[in-house]
Amino acid sequence: MVLVTTVIVAGVTALPALRAQAPTRLSRDIIIPARPTGLGMSAVSLSETWHLPAVELCVVRAAGTVEAVAAGVRKVGDGDPAQVTDLFHLGSMTKAMTATMIGTLVQKGLLSWNMTMAQAFPAFVGQMTPAYRSVTLEQLLTHTSGLPRYTTDPEWASIPRFTGTPTAQRLAFARMLLTTSPIGPPGVYRYSNAGFAVAAAIAERVTGESWEQLMQHDLFGPLGIHAAYGWPLLSGADELWGHRIKGGVVTPHDPADGYKVPTVLAPAGDVSMSITDYAAFARLHLAGLEGIDGAVGSSVLIQQLHQPVLEYSCGWHEQVIDGIPTSWHRGTCDTFDTYVLLQPSRDVGLIAFTNADGDNAAAQALFTEMVRLAGVYAARQAG
Repeated sequence: MVLVTTVIVAGVTALPALRAQAPTRLSRDIIIPARPTGLGMSAVSLSETWHLPAVELCVVRAAGTVEAVAAGVRKVGDGDPAQVTDLFHLGSMTKAMTATMIGTLVQKGLLSWNMTMAQAFPAFVGQMTPAYRSVTLEQLLTHTSGLPRYTTDPEWASIPRFTGTPTAQRLAFARMLLTTSPIGPPGVYRYSNAGFAVAAAIAERVTGESWEQLMQHDLFGPLGIHAAYGWPLLSGADELWGHRIKGGVVTPHDPADGYKVPTVLAPAGDVSMSITDYAAFARLHLAGLEGIDGAVGSSVLIQQLHQPVLEYSCGWHEQVIDGIPTSWHRGTCDTFDTYVLLQPSRDVGLIAFTNADGDNAAAQALFTEMVRLAGVYAARQAG
């Protein structure tokens, strides 16, 4: 299940989490040092101290990736070393990607942030619950729509077995949601995976393309990112295994056991990619926050995506961390744990991936180390 966990780290309350998949290639600007570096030693220390099978860290600046390192193994009990080209399930870090793709459609004039559900789904507006008719696209992406959360096993199990293509299933899911009662009035922050599913259904209806096609054409392709959907092992037997941690015991997750993200919720968190590919996405946002246009959208669009509505922007938490304005997020699906932290005033971004989840102390240590490393690399930049 996708848990909504709370982790207090360096004065930060980490709220949500989710998942994702993809094949990958190494970017030319990545520096993989032959000798251990401070970043590499941090990855090794985190892996060994917290018994995490693999830990990968990456530092980016707006101009490019500074360094990417991997420590540990692809599967506990095996000796196959993790590589920076390995796929990790991104969980809720998918949300910012879906929001960015939708932002490109807004920039093209195909959608608008103020588009209401009545405008988005005219075919069943007559059956739509009145409270939802004036809910906007922006509210879907900032968890202020009033839609149910869909973050627990029972909620996932309650989703009907929709038929047809993923696009048809998401449209049916959106119709079901918008014709039933909200969990509360719109305009209040309530973390909801369903909001991103409905937003994707809107994009699919307006463009005639699937979410998967839109992500490739409008985001992954222009950035040169190789992404896949579902668990990493579905892309090849030599990919990483996810792991669950319970009572100090680390257990590999067999993706054949049926546990997976429901198709309708994929836009909220079912993408997998390597840390080197994710770095391209992180750099797009870091540069945009610094006023630099990228290969996808303008800096104005990126900055719009980071404008908070109550507690959340479009796929990001916006908080002051270590005294520095920071955009960050976490993605977890019980078997992988991923983080990103961007500090544009320092021109530095940190990414951390691990293929295990379930130990809150380990999660706290991982994020705390990211904050420390951001300060270290900021000092180097200043020096």
